[in-house]
Amino acid sequence: MGTFISNEDLYWRGILKGIAKATNPMQPVFEAFTNSLEAIDMRNKNKGDNFLPYINVDFYFNTDIDGNNDGLEKIVITDNGIGFNNENFKRLKVFKDDRKGFHNRGSGRIQLIHSFKSAEYESIYDDDSNRHYRKFILSKSDRFIENNAILFIEEENDIGQEQEIRTCLKLNGLRTKSDISFFNSKKIEDIKKEILDHYILYFCSKRNNLPKITINYFHIEQIIASREISLVDIPEVSHEDETISVPMSTISSDMKRIESTEQMVDVTIKSYKLPQGQLKKNEIKVTSKGEVIDSIKVKLECLRPDWLIDSSYFLFLLSSSYFDERIGDNRDVFEILNKTEFKKKAKQFGTIDPQIVLDDLEEEVGKKAGEMYSEIALQKDNYEAQLAALKKTYLLSDEALAEANINDSVEDILKKAYAYDARLIAKSDAVYYSKQNDLDKLDPSSPTYKTDLEEVVDDLARSIPLQQKESLSRYVTHRNLVLDLMSKILNKQLDVQQKTGRNTDERLLHNLIFTQHSTDTGNSDLWMLNEDYLHFKGVSECPLNQIEIDGQKLFKEEVSEEEERYLTSLGEDRRIKRPDILLFPSEHKCIIVELKTPNTNLSLHLNQIKKYAYFIRNFTCDNFVIDKFYGYLVGEALEPRDVRAADGNFKEDPKFGYMFLPYSPIIYENDTSGKSDGSLYMEILTYSVILERAKLRNKAFTDKLFNNPTVLKENSGNDIENNTFD
Repeated sequence: MGTFISNEDLYWRGILKGIAKATNPMQPVFEAFTNSLEAIDMRNKNKGDNFLPYINVDFYFNTDIDGNNDGLEKIVITDNGIGFNNENFKRLKVFKDDRKGFHNRGSGRIQLIHSFKSAEYESIYDDDSNRHYRKFILSKSDRFIENNAILFIEEENDIGQEQEIRTCLKLNGLRTKSDISFFNSKKIEDIKKEILDHYILYFCSKRNNLPKITINYFHIEQIIASREISLVDIPEVSHEDETISVPMSTISSDMKRIESTEQMVDVTIKSYKLPQGQLKKNEIKVTSKGEVIDSIKVKLECLRPDWLIDSSYFLFLLSSSYFDERIGDNRDVFEILNKTEFKKKAKQFGTIDPQIVLDDLEEEVGKKAGEMYSEIALQKDNYEAQLAALKKTYLLSDEALAEANINDSVEDILKKAYAYDARLIAKSDAVYYSKQNDLDKLDPSSPTYKTDLEEVVDDLARSIPLQQKESLSRYVTHRNLVLDLMSKILNKQLDVQQKTGRNTDERLLHNLIFTQHSTDTGNSDLWMLNEDYLHFKGVSECPLNQIEIDGQKLFKEEVSEEEERYLTSLGEDRRIKRPDILLFPSEHKCIIVELKTPNTNLSLHLNQIKKYAYFIRNFTCDNFVIDKFYGYLVGEALEPRDVRAADGNFKEDPKFGYMFLPYSPIIYENDTSGKSDGSLYMEILTYSVILERAKLRNKAFTDKLFNNPTVLKENSGNDIENNTFD
């Protein structure tokens, strides 16, 4: 007949509602597997009981008419541990009986019946020198709840000694579609990995004394796949165990600060350096009862997850009685709050119990990992160097970088820094505008006026709105990056230079300085040639007959018969020639820039700028009078003697080594118009010289801006930068 086991002091319907189902569908399997491990440990303690321990985990799937997997029917876990003798069975009947040890809370059975329609046990065990058989069922089905029970004893008998001591648990019928989908999608290798990952600490600590663990897949009753967990699956400890002490924290009385208490929590670290194939990333795992708690994510402050060192990754397993005491009834979750969550929870409830904070745990583990492994310490040093470089490049403060850690990408670091800046904007704006009101109190006729004015200036400078400082820092940062990029192009360090043809370098340098086919000088990097050029009108890679200034065509559309003949002679159409860069600072003036590939001999192209100047001088509309031309011929292959051999009027600058032509006439052919000849000043220089001059100019600017006492002065002799075009 069997018997329901009820308890007048418990109302099972209410109890089951009060304990949540575990989030991990594997949790019931883990509960059963843990019980099997504990049962084997308990039997091993009986010194006279010699046996070869084993655990079988069998998955039985139904099949459709084509023989394909059609849903998990049951999971059967069998072990030859101590079994449900009278002592163990008595504890099972008492809700939350934790006297078993192993840090049990006595609520694991609830997870079995939350996930499965029934958990059916058959156990053969020794008690009072006799062998017994016991069969019972756990369930929360209506028949059980109506009897205010979750336990039904079906059979209890004495049996012969020839029967093997063992316990078989059948988990029948998953309750939710999501769990069915989960198990249907899992291959046997996936299940093996789930068990290995979950019990990694237990397996490592018992490495040489593990039971035989077998996982089997069945379709109906036919075995179709089998895997074992053996020594080759279990890593050996790479370093002796270490212990760290993490402080317990509490909240200050004003709820604003997290304060460390004198109470410390000891945490043991087991560490493993594993080959790339055995571990997919660097990880820290928190464990309880030898099982991994996946709900707690601990970051390595000294090592990024994807950093491979000596073809290996690192695994750190953390264990502590502190963790064991805090595991919840749903068996797969407990909390370690970070600082933000800690403050939020404290304010929400008006108080919070002393506990360790995740940030402190991560910091202490990171320190210890660096002490344990010199290769990890080296990676942390490299990160610190990268952080220092970002700080310098992007002009970031120490405060803005306080929350950055080794797990952050460059983008993450910058986001955190900018978020910090954004939090200060409102406050700094208010201070700034209040200081402006001090101007009303100044009296220029007062003998202390100068002193008073400087005080206001100093106050305002200290309280410049943060967004203005940020804009300034972006401006400087942009220029630094452009200089670095130009250096990389000249040294052929960009990936694109390895994949494309010979004209790549010229195109890259052209677009770096002034984007091809653009007219937006303000967003160009023409400052590398001259700061003033950012304010000029200009075009890049535009046919001469399509250039417009203030909406008017530069080239005249109606030409004489002779002019038409010339423009199209020798099979050319000179109207569609494309100067690399043309700039128009004001009336009468034009700047022409021609860019060549770094390996092009510049002396072979001396007349190209003169020709463009000739076209512009002779074929512009009558309302444009352009007669002063300034030309740059830029490349990297500059031989001064080749230049002088081609045109003896070029001179060499003694300081920077570039060549310049002080004057060359640009002939105007139509004497009847009253227009005169034009003039050309021209420089031939290398990208390297442009880069070095731009670096000096940028450094002089940043040194002055950030109060560096060393301000470089650039004396460029006949440098075109000393000319004025207004």
